[in-house]
Amino acid sequence: MPRIDISRLPDESRIWIFGISPALDKPKSLRLLSLVDRFLDDWSAHGQAIVSARDLLHGSFLVIAVDQQSETSGCSIDRMFGLLRQLESELGVVILDPNRIFYQDGSGKVATMTRPEFVENGRQDMVVFDILAERIGRIRRGLWQKPARDSWHGALIRQAS
Repeated sequence: MPRIDISRLPDESRIWIFGISPALDKPKSLRLLSLVDRFLDDWSAHGQAIVSARDLLHGSFLVIAVDQQSETSGCSIDRMFGLLRQLESELGVVILDPNRIFYQDGSGKVATMTRPEFVENGRQDMVVFDILAERIGRIRRGLWQKPARDSWHGALIRQAS
């Protein structure tokens, strides 16, 4: 079986982080993980199994990781995006809209704004989540969560000034 526990993958493993809004409750989280697990169990590229893993963080971020020894292809990645479109429809959430900024609200929970809302209302000291991080080590070291001023997000605020 190509799916493994995400803790077994090295820090250099490639990841995709998919922001989910609104955040998933327990039943929807379990459904999402069940469907993702089934997909990863059979995921392959050019007839070769892809060693992969997943995690769900804060009920708002689906992380799919691939062992650096595994080869992915355009077709295999397209199949992953097909699954995500299915999940959006089945769970009534948004996953693939790139126009969202994820941040930590005053109570410490994950919240979202559209990019235009963030340009208008974002602050340099807001803790944002960088869903463009490409390696699992960035999540493990907490480098994907930081004040907007220390991330590419800060440039969005500066553009409005």
